[in-house]
Amino acid sequence: MKLPYLIIVSFTLYGITGCFSVRSNKGFSYSKLSPSEYAAVLKDSSNYYLVDVRTAAEYKRSHIAGAVNFSYLNFHIGRDVDSLNRNKLVMVYCQTCHRSPLAARKMKKMGFRKVYDLKGGYQKWTGHRPG
Repeated sequence: MKLPYLIIVSFTLYGITGCFSVRSNKGFSYSKLSPSEYAAVLKDSSNYYLVDVRTAAEYKRSHIAGAVNFSYLNFHIGRDVDSLNRNKLVMVYCQTCHRSPLAARKMKKMGFRKVYDLKGGYQKWTGHRPG
């Protein structure tokens, strides 16, 4: 009786955690950066796209300065990012770091080469704004 339950729980946990993993490979690099690391990249470089994948309402309330809003939930990420240079760094974030890995995975399939994700999402961004 316990074995089927354990199998179901195991597959469910694998499915849940698998949704949020993005693997780097020879042609694609993905990294989750702490808010301070993320802020340092924003401050020290200008050669990136800063993409907020939250909803338009979340973006309108508050966002990182210079970010463009390509909502993952409204399925705009594919259509909106289609014109971006695939070789340029993409800095992506969402509210809690659940949608942004999914967006990064989609970008990987679209041929993007390097994506940095804000670890913990926008909710962890407070106090780490580049100065």
